[in-house]
Amino acid sequence: MKEESLHALIQHEVAELRVEFPQIALVRTSLDTWTEGEARRYSLGLDIRWPDHQTLVAGPVRDGVHEAVRAAFDEARQRLRSGCAHLAPA
Repeated sequence: MKEESLHALIQHEVAELRVEFPQIALVRTSLDTWTEGEARRYSLGLDIRWPDHQTLVAGPVRDGVHEAVRAAFDEARQRLRSGCAHLAPA
């Protein structure tokens, strides 16, 4: 995957997260990539901040970078919906 399209995918996911949770002030991402045997592995970490709060998400390990990005943002949405009622849209 080209770096530009990966960056675009991550920015798209951040934008969608901010639409659902407009209180979010900052989302930092960190993509971890390594090799296990012959397989490439990926995991996306998220640092989500809003006034007086922070949520850290260690995305699940996936074989594909697209899948890792989507899985991390799915995990973030689930955690924000269930554990951060004050962030839920009115």
